[in-house]
Amino acid sequence: MNRLWIIVLTVAMTALLTAGCSRQVAPALQGGDHTAGNAKFVVGYTNLDDTDVICTSRKNSLMRYAQQDAGMEIRFADAKGNINKQLDQIDEFIAQKVNAIVILAVDSNEIIPGVKKANAAGIPVIALGNQINGGEFTFIGVPNYDAGKIQGEFMRDRLPPKARILYVQGTNGLYHATERWKGFKEALLDKRPDIILLDSLSGNYDRAEGLKLVENWIRIFPQFDAVIAANDQMAMGAIEALKMSGRLQGVMISGVDGIDDALQAINRGEMSQTLLQDTEGQGKVCYELLQSIARGEKPPKEVMVPFKPVTRDNLAEYLK
Repeated sequence: MNRLWIIVLTVAMTALLTAGCSRQVAPALQGGDHTAGNAKFVVGYTNLDDTDVICTSRKNSLMRYAQQDAGMEIRFADAKGNINKQLDQIDEFIAQKVNAIVILAVDSNEIIPGVKKANAAGIPVIALGNQINGGEFTFIGVPNYDAGKIQGEFMRDRLPPKARILYVQGTNGLYHATERWKGFKEALLDKRPDIILLDSLSGNYDRAEGLKLVENWIRIFPQFDAVIAANDQMAMGAIEALKMSGRLQGVMISGVDGIDDALQAINRGEMSQTLLQDTEGQGKVCYELLQSIARGEKPPKEVMVPFKPVTRDNLAEYLK
């Protein structure tokens, strides 16, 4: 009888141990598989450049939402403006079998092979801020054509007849740089043929480059009425160059992004207009989209977060 009880107890203990082990070992989440046990939903995030104000603002916004979500883990990587580094980071995220990849693309064309690799691995891709010209992904960003259009309409209604202007382009080859220029051209230059575009060159979205570019224009052109820049950093560089030469008075300045420096410049009467890019809203939308992917829902092709025009008339709403 004792031997029988020993056998029964041994069988029961073995069954309990086996069941316990099966509960403790959860299968690893694969790209596109978000249903495995209580494992975290892991996101790989490759930033264009952590030194860029707008890129980092988007990143910080997403981070604030994700930190409150115990079921989500975001692994950040900084491409430092290097497309090869960014492609390597995407390869690493794929090797880690993350559940989704967020890309702030260094280059809209050269990033395509990385996107297609993620597609082949079944990993959803979100293009945040910068559009990508190939592969399957969801785009979250701003209507960049509208940014240029709003700048163009603002100048169209305020510039005097036969005004002479300068346009500081964004980085050549980037989707938003092209779209902002296109919207501006169609809203102003195509509608006001009397306006004279003296020159249009790239300042690579950089304040120092914008300053140097406008310094050179000041030497070449004895008079102009406006400098329109594809972002605020270049607009701030333009203001600095004009102030140093004593040429700021009477020159209208327009930029894009709504950074604090631009808002303060409007407050001082040095800048006419900026367009607030709602990076907080973009981060929130990105987090909500990642949540929906984690629930197994099919993401949309794009989600747009509109620009908010800022001038002296409504500045008080946005000053901190």
